[in-house]
This record gives sequence, structure tokens and C-alpha cells, in this order.
Amino acid sequence: MGELLICHRPIAEVPYYLDGIGINIYSVEELCYYILANTYLLDESFMNEELCIWIEKQTGQPQLAGHLQELLHSGVRLSDFVSAILERTSYCSRKEVQEILFIIRQMEEKSDFECGKIRADKLMEKEKYLGAIYEYRRLLAMEEADGEEEELRGNIWHNLGTAYARLFLFAEAGNCYEKAFALNAAGESLRECLLCFLCMHDHEGFEKTAKRYHVDDMGMQEIKNELSIAGKSEKLTAFYEKIREPEKDMPSAKRDGIILQWKEEYRRSCRV
Repeated sequence: MGELLICHRPIAEVPYYLDGIGINIYSVEELCYYILANTYLLDESFMNEELCIWIEKQTGQPQLAGHLQELLHSGVRLSDFVSAILERTSYCSRKEVQEILFIIRQMEEKSDFECGKIRADKLMEKEKYLGAIYEYRRLLAMEEADGEEEELRGNIWHNLGTAYARLFLFAEAGNCYEKAFALNAAGESLRECLLCFLCMHDHEGFEKTAKRYHVDDMGMQEIKNELSIAGKSEKLTAFYEKIREPEKDMPSAKRDGIILQWKEEYRRSCRV
């Protein structure tokens, strides 16, 4: 998970897969680390029989597993279930445990729609774009969404568009940004929508959409300039230099390593 975790209990032979962020857990310490690092992503689905069985069979803690099963069957809140795990493992400090439980208890007082919005935004922050897409779409499909302010729904469509754009799905992103603009009337949403057309090299679609929303020639040129400037950023310049480096000057092993790294970065963004 990117950090060294000192484990005082057995390492699981079979990992526990966490759907919310797409990772495997191999110890109770790692489970606590996940809770600490992803508190806002926890929901009722975290409490399940499979987790209890994994703790019993794979980490050698039948007492903790039995206690969690009792809590599960008695219908306790998520905060109580998480508290039992943190208290029995002593991985987190007392202050960290208090902060985690405070966040979860706050989330328990919010509506499902509000919690979903927070989780989707957190998934975006963690660059889990496919997971964010699923969550944003779930929110927009909820009956509760109809009762929310248009600006909020527009902002959700905007964030959904950003998630698609980060995966280079510019057609889907542009559609989301246009829906966002229809609700929030935000210039940023319209600008991003038009940028998507340029990213697809669809200049006809760019001009038609710009004229439909009364963007004048100066405004269109500003958007084109924005994309041009972004294309000259230091990060993109370094990227272009890498892919344009003559094959004869780059060892095949190094070239293959770069390609594999890019593939893994994209796959990581696509994991649920």
C-alpha cells in the first residue's frame, strides 16, 4: 500500500479484497491502515460475514471475529463495528481512533445522497476515477437527486465529466459537462465541454456547440489558446520527449518499462 506496516499477527495466505478501492488486504494492521486512510469511503457494506470469516481463518483471531459477528447480527451501526476492530488491534493511536469514529458518526447522520457525494469526491481525490463514475451515476439516478438544487446536480455532472476526461473518454466527458452547464450555468462547465471537442479534434462540433451557447470568436480563441498552453506544460513536454526518443537511442528494456508504467497508471485509475 506504499508504506511499511509492522505486523504483529499472521500474514494472510488469502487476502481480503476491498471493492471500495480495489485493493487486497493481508493483515489486520493493513485493514486498520485502510480504515484510517479511507474513512470517508466506508459504508454499511464494510460490515459483512465475509470479513468476519477472513479475520478468523486468515489472521488467527477467532475472538475478534466472533465479536464482530455478534455485532453484525445485532444490527449495530458502522461506527460500533469499526470501533471494535480498531480497539482490538491497537494499530491506530487513541487520537486517530477518535477522529475516525467522529467522521463515521457524522456520516451516519447524513442522508445516503450526501454520503454518496462525499465518497464520490474522495474517490476522485484518490484518482479512482471508475469508482467515482459509478458513484456519481448512482447519485444522479437516485430519486433524492430530483429534490436537490439544480446547481448541486450540475456540479455532480461536472465532476462526472472530469472523471471521464481523466480516463481520456472525451465524448462521454463532453456530454456530462454540457448537462452540467444546463443546470449550474457555470462557465467552467461550458469551457470544459468545448475543450473536450478540441481534445477529440472535432472542430466542427466545437464551433457548433460554441455558437449554440453564444460563445463569440474571442471566447473560442481563448479556449483554443488554453489547450495550446496546457499542451506545452513541463509534464507534457517531458512525456512527448519520452515517446519521441528514437528507438535506437533507448534500450528495449527501458522502453518496455516506461510503457508498462503508463499501462499500470491507467489501470490503477480504472480500478473500482
